[in-house]
Amino acid sequence: MLCLDISGSMSSLYCTGKIQRFAEKILALGCRFDENASIDIFLFGVETHNVGTMTIENFKSFIPNLLKQYPLEGGTYYGKAINMIRKVFFPVSKKGSQKNTTPLSQPVYIMFVTDGATSDEPQTEQYLKESSYEPIFWQFMAIGKSRKDAKGKGILGWLAQAKTSDFTFLERLDEMSDRYIDNSDFFSLEDPESIADQELYDLLMTEYPNWLKLAKTNNLLQ
Repeated sequence: MLCLDISGSMSSLYCTGKIQRFAEKILALGCRFDENASIDIFLFGVETHNVGTMTIENFKSFIPNLLKQYPLEGGTYYGKAINMIRKVFFPVSKKGSQKNTTPLSQPVYIMFVTDGATSDEPQTEQYLKESSYEPIFWQFMAIGKSRKDAKGKGILGWLAQAKTSDFTFLERLDEMSDRYIDNSDFFSLEDPESIADQELYDLLMTEYPNWLKLAKTNNLLQ
């Protein structure tokens, strides 16, 4: 699943076709997860939108065509998006310290792409904690340089710290305590086209395999 920020600051990334090409890359990688060779697409800005499925039959210009129906919006709300997706897959969700009494057979993997901060930090933290009792994994990816930039390692990476974007909250979500199990990961890329498919796949799998083990051990998955 792919959840895309459609706030106004993402304009150049959409206009240059980078998000369309990135979505195509995720579709190709998604074929390793989904035998139907498709990915569900969600959009979020001020509002949230469940916009359907990108497939090998309809992927050409999929994202630009969507934006004709869902123009860029003047704000960013992670929490709204997280809660909307949870309701799609788990309409009767468990909260608090409860866990699913019946483990599910299939996990949900969400790649959550944004380029900036959210206006609903408390709600985002709350929903992510609640989601830790559900078989859903959140892979947050920021577009822009940060301390967790996948291309910013080594001495040159340290020298570039002065130019980093503020993704402190996403970094905090990655390390957040008080969850049933750790259900998220975070990395950033200055340019979504700067990474090879295999390297991207490796990043997507950094914490997910361990989460699968934890989800099964803790009775969230069969």
